[in-house]
Amino acid sequence: MNTEMEDNLKRPWQVDRYEELVRHNRSVYFDVDDFEEVIDHYLVSGSYDRSMEVANCACRVHPTSIPLMLKKAQLLVSVNREDNALELLSRVETLDPSNNDVFLTKGAIYSQLRDYEKAIEEYNKAVSGADDPDYIYCNIAIEYENLGNFDKTLEYLDKALKYNPDNDLAIYEAAYCFDLLSLTDEGISFFRKLIDRNPYSSEAWFNLGVSFINAGHYEKSIEALEYALAIDNEHEHSWFHKGYALSLLNRYAEAIGAYLESMQEDEGDPMKHYYIGECHEKLEDYESARSYYLQSIRIDPEMADAWAGLAVCNIEMSLTEEAVRYLEKAIALDPGNVSYLSLLANTFFTLEKFEESRSAFEKAIKSDPEDEETWLEYAEVLSKMEEHDQARSLLLRGMEALPGNNNLMYFMSAVLFRGGRKNEGRFFLEEAYSRDPEGLDKLLKRFPQAGDNSSFMNALDTIAG
Repeated sequence: MNTEMEDNLKRPWQVDRYEELVRHNRSVYFDVDDFEEVIDHYLVSGSYDRSMEVANCACRVHPTSIPLMLKKAQLLVSVNREDNALELLSRVETLDPSNNDVFLTKGAIYSQLRDYEKAIEEYNKAVSGADDPDYIYCNIAIEYENLGNFDKTLEYLDKALKYNPDNDLAIYEAAYCFDLLSLTDEGISFFRKLIDRNPYSSEAWFNLGVSFINAGHYEKSIEALEYALAIDNEHEHSWFHKGYALSLLNRYAEAIGAYLESMQEDEGDPMKHYYIGECHEKLEDYESARSYYLQSIRIDPEMADAWAGLAVCNIEMSLTEEAVRYLEKAIALDPGNVSYLSLLANTFFTLEKFEESRSAFEKAIKSDPEDEETWLEYAEVLSKMEEHDQARSLLLRGMEALPGNNNLMYFMSAVLFRGGRKNEGRFFLEEAYSRDPEGLDKLLKRFPQAGDNSSFMNALDTIAG
């Protein structure tokens, strides 16, 4: 059966009758239900003008029909004639002062007009006579969210969930608010109370698990997510976040298993392929990691992290020239990413392309002068090249950008000692050690060449002794 025949079978008889009457310039009379059939048909097919034409005709035939006036008001809103819609709804309210549909439609119009306080006023009128007040509470909560009053937002979401603990919209909006406001502990408390009221809500357990992740309690997060999965073993988001929590605990093999479970219903999410690739990378299974990164890119060629992940794998596999191409692709997609630029700079250094390395480091510093790691990596490269004076100048620039940074001071002392400038080196070593004695271990771990310098170690023995 072709599409045209199917459309004709679905077409209500009232539409054919209406069009025939109009075509012959005859008066149209249908009852209210038949008019609604015609209006809805044109509306679904996207013919707003025809829908409005029929609505106007219907309201002339049935001037006191509340369903038709409501239908016309909704059409007026869809063509941005909100003032006309509100005028018509005021007439309906006069005829039927307790009609909830009027209040709900007016609330939606005021929300669209960004008059959120009036929207709240109208929604509040609808609560008392509503069959499902929890959804109206959600609407009120969203209007308070639009006003930036998050205390009221959460208050009304709590009302919605007390009436209906399974209202997923209310759960989602509450989670969004806690995340937006970084109210991690409050979110944990909220979802625990919700679980007390409804222990079989997979969404409540899921959001408790996410809240634990945000709080850094990864073991507790996994426990909560496993409860969610015990209730609904196909809860895709719980599987994904369980994988994420496991990866944060460095349990990469288990994380891969959870991520794969999250892909049962949807294999087209590039982020899932990326995260699995990242886990394989952490396990030093670079071939598998490359495979998943490539799959991520096939789905979304503009996923910069996946291009960078490919570069890291190639570096580890000694495919350095190819890694440069992947990094350049990542940087083209995300030009200000300091990590990509620094990795490219280090890769150029490995290839002994020193000018290209400097250029990439300078771009990274320009992109984010407050990124400590970039200054340290750049100084380390210059020091390895025995360009101690240039390393010194660079670190002075870094200390201007990050005043009082002890790690830069420690590194400066090491660079100065290696360059034979012992007095200056001692000054920075004393200053850094007096502020942060434990920072010395970081320096020696990162830059063991400092420990090989006898002048540096002798000065350290004097300062620390």
